[in-house]
Amino acid sequence: MNNDYTFQTLNTLESLDYYIAFYIKEKQYAINIKDVLEIINIPDIEIVQVAPEGIIGIFNYKGLMIKVIDICPSLGFTPSEFSINNQLIVVCVEGNCFAIHTESIANILNIHKTMLQPLPFDDDKSIIKYVYKNDNDLVNIIDINILEKSISHSSMQENKINYLELFPKDEKSKQILKLRSNQIPKKQEIFSFSFDQNITNQYIFFSLENHDYCLDIKYVKEFTSIKRFNITKLPYTEDFIKGLINIKGDFLVVVDLKKFLNNNSKNSTESNKLIIVEGKNFNIALLVDEIKYIKSIANVKANRLTDENSKYIFSEFIEDNILYSIINIEKIINDERLYITIE
Repeated sequence: MNNDYTFQTLNTLESLDYYIAFYIKEKQYAINIKDVLEIINIPDIEIVQVAPEGIIGIFNYKGLMIKVIDICPSLGFTPSEFSINNQLIVVCVEGNCFAIHTESIANILNIHKTMLQPLPFDDDKSIIKYVYKNDNDLVNIIDINILEKSISHSSMQENKINYLELFPKDEKSKQILKLRSNQIPKKQEIFSFSFDQNITNQYIFFSLENHDYCLDIKYVKEFTSIKRFNITKLPYTEDFIKGLINIKGDFLVVVDLKKFLNNNSKNSTESNKLIIVEGKNFNIALLVDEIKYIKSIANVKANRLTDENSKYIFSEFIEDNILYSIINIEKIINDERLYITIE
């Protein structure tokens, strides 16, 4: 059986821009993913008492002390108290690296340039340049270059916001933030901050039980939580097929990736996540334990796997003493076991 469900052509991909959408004050904002190095959970940050407005502090990111930016002042907001569930988007613009504080990551958006609506007024200092309508949500598109320039040209002054007061004060949260800081590699290894975008791939890193996997982001339409959906069970299907869900009018097959890969699989919980993979004629939802982060990596020294038992794993590589398996998504989406034949 040859399903031949291929992915979007290169020309189609080139006509799209990929954005990371995130929440600030329950509103969605987004930046172009080409500038993103990594998304991490907020670590312990060293507060800078005398700094430009909007600078929360600094932290050691792979050997570089980089600034952590709060964009609330630029948007006219007063920041809320921080949570250990907040996330940082680490970006690099013309060799200048910094991190943007977010309340949480919302989604990955594939946006055609024609869908971006310019603001009805022209403001050279505004970090927001476009608006995108995503279903019923309005997403404000941030111009990362203007944001970078506003940071670089800020004059040193005492910050009006006491960021130290915004961090969690309970001992458990403090320990978690410290632990995260210690887990960040102290020196860069496989990626370069002055990377060539042509040789850099961006991946979603996720976990299944005690193993870590990654998937090239160009195949990903979006990711979401399983708790948002009611799964319709399907009779006479493979054990790894959880059922169908309805996303924006489209019915998608939910595949328990652990069972599909013959790993031990516990029952799913509300904390599990779905990665929506988009093919040319067929979309599926991959059920995973946890989406850990999104990260740019360059010049990965990966070992290509040829073992038949590993046909769904494209290759493997080691980073920071952790083994990662790169999913061969085209093998998965074309597997005949995903398709139901009625006799």
